[in-house]
Amino acid sequence: MRILVTGASGHFGGAAARMLIERISPRDLILMTRKPEKLAALKGAGCEVRYGDFDDEASLEAAAQGAEKMLLISGMKVGYRIGQHSRAIDAAKKAGVRHIVYTSYIGATKDNPALIAKDHFGTEEKLRASGLKWTAMRDGLYMNSMVEAAAPPAIKFGRWVTASGEGKTGLIDRAECVGCAVTVLLSAGHDKHVYNISGTELWSTSDMAALMSEISGKPIEVAHVDRDGFYAHFDAMGVPREPLTEFNVGGIQWCSDDIVSYELAMRDGHFAVPSQDVRTLLGRPAKGFRQFALERADFIRGCV
Repeated sequence: MRILVTGASGHFGGAAARMLIERISPRDLILMTRKPEKLAALKGAGCEVRYGDFDDEASLEAAAQGAEKMLLISGMKVGYRIGQHSRAIDAAKKAGVRHIVYTSYIGATKDNPALIAKDHFGTEEKLRASGLKWTAMRDGLYMNSMVEAAAPPAIKFGRWVTASGEGKTGLIDRAECVGCAVTVLLSAGHDKHVYNISGTELWSTSDMAALMSEISGKPIEVAHVDRDGFYAHFDAMGVPREPLTEFNVGGIQWCSDDIVSYELAMRDGHFAVPSQDVRTLLGRPAKGFRQFALERADFIRGCV
């Protein structure tokens, strides 16, 4: 059985590829990327590296030839994902792929107003209508992102601005998301199944700020703002409001429509999804956020 991993030069895809070659022959692994040169080491290990771009369906079909399963790792372009993922799904079907494992997101339901939920719900609908076997891995908010991206400026400036109120979300170590996806790829019985890859704990922004303050030793004020105030916060930073066709413009790799809609949905409970699915797939409970953060205490203290 040959497995195709999309976005294999990214954090998730690279980790998945390295985990897979510990369990299957590298010759059974096809790695798709827009930048094949980044995968020279894995190619040297015996994996087949192919060019593929979510905006180029012909390249996707060529990349999927000979694969029976595909790990479809979500693209990064907010507001463009449904079209991109649909092209990947159509191309996979034409190439003969039988089963797609997709990295979705917790709370990807029809009534969730967040842009991220709309992207992932739309993709899941495409999978359901595809006629292929499929599995949706609804990953929670990465602990990695909260510690490495959200916490440093909050610690440095002593202020965390949020529109999420006291709404809560599930957090997860990206490594556990990878582990769960690999487990599904390499085992049977997951067709038409939705897994919520999150822990049993739920965290508010205030909770996260308090933990970062405790570990860093730096007081952090949580500034609660409304929708307009949150947009104004990002406007002042020069962040574009709407999704951009060219994702990285002037170093900005996201839009405020994305984060504002996310936090308002979090405020209203759309991402409060505790789950035991990590235990089901990995045979152990998901790592807690406190443990994850304490393991990175030196980094957090270095943000002061």
